[in-house]
Amino acid sequence: MDPVDKVVVSVADESLADLPAVVAALREAGLVVDDVLEALGMVTGSVAREAIRSLRAVPGVSDVEKQRAVRFPPAAPTP
Repeated sequence: MDPVDKVVVSVADESLADLPAVVAALREAGLVVDDVLEALGMVTGSVAREAIRSLRAVPGVSDVEKQRAVRFPPAAPTP
């Protein structure tokens, strides 16, 4: 199985009115959509690593970033 990355796709301001069409094109390019954050102009989801370039080529996309996981160590017990 190909490696899969979680990504955040930013939609260009001038394409926000066409957000449903941009989301449809992202799906066609291989994105499995988790959430559409309409107010922020962002789409989150999963994509095969080799398809990230295809997402960047979708008209209306301004950026594609890999999601970063932040983990904190457990808190030390207080005396």
